[in-house]
Amino acid sequence: MTSKKNKIRNAREANRKFKKKANPLKADQIGFIDYKDVSLLQRFMTDRSKIRGQRMSGASVQHQRDLATAIKNAREMALLPYTKRTVSTRAPRPGKDGREDESTLEMPEQPTSSAFGEEAAAAEAAEATDIESTESSEVEAEVEA
Repeated sequence: MTSKKNKIRNAREANRKFKKKANPLKADQIGFIDYKDVSLLQRFMTDRSKIRGQRMSGASVQHQRDLATAIKNAREMALLPYTKRTVSTRAPRPGKDGREDESTLEMPEQPTSSAFGEEAAAAEAAEATDIESTESSEVEAEVEA
């Protein structure tokens, strides 16, 4: 059940003839699509290195197949990238629960748990007590004199 307006609109659209895109490969008189022709292949790829569809590029069915094969071969030979990375320039948003950004968090220093670290700490403590005892004995000797 369609309304009168929809019937009229459908009739108008049925009478319209859409204009088919011109095949750019025929216009440039390109007979063979080579995977080494990177500049040609990039014309049929998006800015993120995806293969454009047949409707977007205007290529015929056989040319579109040849283009896809050539682009895939060029990617395999590292002439074309599989994807291009896009970098967002937005500022980092705070996480849920009011947490801070991970880059601003500071990690507390962890004590070393190796045997070497324990021996070094014990040696430093012994040296400190030796120095204190020698200093105190010198002070006592001066006081007595």
